[in-house]
Parts: sequence; structure tokens; C-alpha cells
Amino acid sequence: MKRTIALFVFALCVSFFSDAQKVKEKDIIGTWKLVIDINEEMEEEADEADSMLEEVFIKAISGFVGGIMEDIEIYFEFQPDNDLKITVNAYDETETERGSWYINKRGYLVIEDIEDDDDDFNISSDDDEWKLIDGILVSDEHERDRNVYMTKVN
Repeated sequence: MKRTIALFVFALCVSFFSDAQKVKEKDIIGTWKLVIDINEEMEEEADEADSMLEEVFIKAISGFVGGIMEDIEIYFEFQPDNDLKITVNAYDETETERGSWYINKRGYLVIEDIEDDDDDFNISSDDDEWKLIDGILVSDEHERDRNVYMTKVN
């Protein structure tokens, strides 16, 4: 009985510590790389397809999309005073955009939309929350599957 209770308490502690932690500015400052596991994401979409034709189409394009994503790197440099520099490296070209970030009342990171009249470059909506889970930043939309996340570079 004591062993069962001890195992239960241990499991409860492990699940508690692996849950989202409140984000602190000192944890965020620095450069983070956006990781998108496109193959896993496409596989989940194929599994949720409404028809066999849709599933076949998704599986057919997943390799093509995965190949494109291998040539794209996106970095978020979170700077003090809530400044954000986003760098996209794609096909030997680099584009940099500016934005801002903040930690909301719930303790989660929010990346504010980048408003650029010349470009439709949008990173996030103000409703997206990024949670710190096991040392990576995970979007609330992908918290369960963790197919889209950021990992700290420095």
C-alpha cells in the first residue's frame, strides 16, 4: 500500500513539473529557433481527413512540403524592453522583421502581430500563447502534439 501511494505521488510530481511553467523574462531573452515537424503535422491531418481522396492528397504533398521546410530557418531574438527581431533564412536569402512580445497575466508569452503595410508577414495573433514546457516554447495551439515549438539557441 505504501509503495502504491509513493508511486502515485511520484507520478503526480512528474506530471506537475512537465506541465507548462510561467514564463519569466530571463528565460525568454535570447535567440530561439522555430521548429515545425511538418511530417508529423501532415500525418495527423491525413488521419483526420474526411475522405480517402483527401487523405491520399495530403500524404502525396507531405514529402514536397517537408523538402521545402528543410530549406527554411526562422529565428526569434527576444530582446529586453519587449523588442523582437525575427529572421527568416530561406534559399540563401535572409529577411528580418521587427515585432514585440510580452508576458500576459497568465504567465505565458504573447508575440504581437507585426504590422507592415508593405508585407503580409504575420507571425502570430494576439490570442496565441506560448508556454514554457520542458525547456521549449510551445504554442497553445500545438501544446498537445508539440509539432510546432521553439528551442533556445543561446
